[in-house]
Amino acid sequence: MVLDFKFIISGILIILALIPLYIYRKTIFKHFYKKGDIKSFIKGLSIILRQDYPKIPFNFNILDRYKDEKDIRIQETLIVEDFVRQFCNYEYQLDTQASVAKEKLWSTYDQNCALKKDNKYPSDWNQRKEAAWSRDHKKCNRCGTTVKLADAQTLLAKQMKDGGGFNLENIVILCNDCTRVIKSSNIENTVKDLHILDSLMRKVQD
Repeated sequence: MVLDFKFIISGILIILALIPLYIYRKTIFKHFYKKGDIKSFIKGLSIILRQDYPKIPFNFNILDRYKDEKDIRIQETLIVEDFVRQFCNYEYQLDTQASVAKEKLWSTYDQNCALKKDNKYPSDWNQRKEAAWSRDHKKCNRCGTTVKLADAQTLLAKQMKDGGGFNLENIVILCNDCTRVIKSSNIENTVKDLHILDSLMRKVQD
């Protein structure tokens, strides 16, 4: 009986000692050997991209490009990078925008549309930005994502050097990512700072 009792105690202690090791290995294996369905991964990304960037015509039939990659984390990363490249490579032209009804304009609107000699924004610039943002239903003109007024970026469809002014038709509302892409002289460096990349890479890490 004493031997049996000692044997039971020893067995319990061994099991208790192995539990932390089991948990550790399970965590490590989960991190380095992620399993999953790559088709479901792409489908999940497609839902996000169609919802958040409705104006970008993403090509979701890209699985064959990366089917030979065996490591699923690398495969998912390559797919994310492909979608981000598509976002960056989307051809977009800065064009004149819709006008705003006259009853929505203010007393200083007309006099402040013209370019100032010092190239400074007019005193009612914040009002103009908000009017253009409301006109565009709070969305980026290039990708269609919803932007807060404080985060909205603006570009002029017709540059000042070409005779453009501060009239609302010339003000284009953009998100931060699209502004970076449009202004970029080195898209490879720009990509690393884009919100869309951070957002999609979090899906790889889940």
